[in-house]
This record gives sequence, C-alpha cells and structure tokens, in this order.
Amino acid sequence: MPAHASTLTIIITLTALTLAAVPAASAPAVITGKDLPHLIGKPIASIRVLNISGEAIPFQIDEVTADGEYILDMGEKPNTADGNGLLDERDEIVFLWSDASKIPPPDSRPAGLVKLTRGTSSRAVVIKEDTSVKLSEKMYIDYNHETQRVSTPYYYASFAPNRFHFVRAGIKNFSTGKYTDLTNELRVEILLKTLFGLIPIRYTENNIVCLVRRYKTGPIRLIRRGDFHLNLGLGVKGSKAAVNQLCYPQAVKVPVYVNLPIRFRTLFGQAHIEMTPVIREAGRPFTFAVPSENLSFAVDGNPIDTLHAAVPAGRLFSLRDGAAGYGWLLNTTMAPEYLSGSGFLLRRPSSGRGGIAECGFRLTVRDVPKGSYYITNWVLFSGGKDGDIGALGRAVNLPVAVEN
Repeated sequence: MPAHASTLTIIITLTALTLAAVPAASAPAVITGKDLPHLIGKPIASIRVLNISGEAIPFQIDEVTADGEYILDMGEKPNTADGNGLLDERDEIVFLWSDASKIPPPDSRPAGLVKLTRGTSSRAVVIKEDTSVKLSEKMYIDYNHETQRVSTPYYYASFAPNRFHFVRAGIKNFSTGKYTDLTNELRVEILLKTLFGLIPIRYTENNIVCLVRRYKTGPIRLIRRGDFHLNLGLGVKGSKAAVNQLCYPQAVKVPVYVNLPIRFRTLFGQAHIEMTPVIREAGRPFTFAVPSENLSFAVDGNPIDTLHAAVPAGRLFSLRDGAAGYGWLLNTTMAPEYLSGSGFLLRRPSSGRGGIAECGFRLTVRDVPKGSYYITNWVLFSGGKDGDIGALGRAVNLPVAVEN
C-alpha cells in the first residue's frame, strides 16, 4: 500500500491549473527504470535523454521508494535521505511525447535507441549514460512556492497556503499570448448520508486543510505532496491522507488511492463529491460540453441549474471558447453500478461566491464493497488547436510500451 494512501475516507481534490510556446499534443511519456535494465544501478545524474540527432531534450528522473513515495528535494520536510541517487526499477523517467523523434530507418538507428509505442503512434529517443552531453536548458514548468503559483505555456494556477486545489486559475490565449483569467476557486462539496438519510453531513473545500511540506520542480513536471486533514468540526478528529499532485506542461494529474476497510453501506447510504470550478466573467462566451453525452450548454450567466445523469468516469468534459479552454477527465476502478446518481453539473454560483456559473461533476458513491480503489483526475489544457484536448485525453490514458 502506498504511504500516501487514504485508509479512512475518500478525499478527492484536484487542482485545475503557460513560458515559451511548445508543440501541441504535449502528452507526458513516463517510463520506469525497469524498462531500461542496462541502466539499472547507474547514477541518475549521468543519464541523458536525446533525440535521434543526438541533441538533449528536456527530461527528468524522479526516484520512487519501495512504498510509493516520490523523492522530493524541496520544502520544509524533503525526503532526499530516502533516495540513493541510482536508477532503480521503480524510478520514473519523464519527457514529452512531442520532444521524441520519429522512428528512423533500421540502418540509421543510433546506439541506445529506445522505441516508444502509445496506441498506434510510435516515437524514439536515445537514453544512455553520458556526462559529456550537456543537459537541455529548456524548462516547461515554473513554480514559486512562496507565492504558491505554477505556470506553463498553457495554464497558470494559484493556491492558498493551506489548500491543495486552486483558488484562481487561467488558460493561455494563443492569439494574445496572455492568460485568460477563467476561474476563481474550485468549489468542492462532500455530502455523506447515513443509512436512512436522516443525518446528512456536508463539507466544502473550507473543511479540507492541506499543507504541502515537500515538492520537486523539474523541467517536465512539478510534484507536490499534500498532507490532508478533513476538518470535521465540533471537536471531532478528522481523517488524514496524503496525495500527490503532478503538474505537467499541458496536463495536471491527481491520483488518489482509496482503501475502504469495510463495505461502504455499513456506515453510509450514499455519499457524493462535487467538483465545480467557479467560472469568472471571462468565461461568459465559453461552452460547457460532454461530447460522449451529446451535452452542451452555453455558459452565459443564466440561472441554470442542471444535473445531467451519467457516470462521469471515463467521460471527458470541457469548457471551451473555440479552440481555447480546458478539459477534465475522471478515471476510477470503482464499478459503474456503485456510482449511480452521478452526473455533470452546470449551476448558478453558490451563495457567497463570485463568478457567473459553476461547471463540473458529481460523483455519487453507493454500496461499494470493501477493498482498494484508484481515482484519478486529469485536467487537460488546449494547445490552441481544435480537438487537441480530446486527443490529449485519449493519450494520457494509453500506456507507453518500451522496446530497446
């Protein structure tokens, strides 16, 4: 079980989060040391990732411990002492698919070539130990922990000191080269109902306290480890968990491991969590859409309250104005029959909040059996071309096969 697993309750949070322009379809490619057995045990600092022309491309290697913790070197509680600086089977080598090369003919393939396959697409890089090759100076991620702000060529997001989810975020306007301030805070509502529904228990993002005590910024991704505490109030001790947030140039991933020690219905009849970013005035010309459901609403500030019944898992929704915007993709290993009552939300702003609308989803959890589950939220940002959010959503769910 990962050390950052939640063993008490489902705590799902997500941060929806632009530097020099980079190619579209910047899906991350993540492989592990196990894929490169000839480099196992080599010093991480001596390893390079190159294109077919022999030029270094941006990459990073993140060490992973036996209990699933990333080695993060920054913050008040870094855990660098748990790493060894050598490539292990679990360690992750990360770069962008768009920085890899097309597969060269067999007679012109350099030593160290690694063939990568994702779906029907193939790319190649050279990965080898060679300290004579200068590292690429390109950085796709910019993060200021003091101001709690991350920016990439596609988005920015600002966080509060005791929050994991964003309190303000924007997307790149590729016509002006500037950010469009699209959202205020991420609204989160957690509702728990007892077996007979007589005692509903409701929490919001204000009950979720999170301290990021360590992090790591590389050229390809920012990893922030958040220690969560659900503040139940009334002197009741809340549940605790730790979750990693991975910010890539064009996508943000938050994987959550959930362990239910008893069947859900033993304590609750049902529960739901709503995640609905609060849309600012700049979002008035945008459209909220769920393509797989043929669902589309104009976000024009009208007092519309709609819950479209559908299990959101595996169904991308987007907020777009032409090619600009972002998408959201939820994946879970919970079976669909335990998620009835879920849906997509377009609603008027909640009391006390600004903005013109709230757009997102509700995940309703019912009689889930005892066991372990994964829930992963992806936020995907446009690269300025129509259809690239959907293409990116399909890419991030495809594993990368490696052939040396």
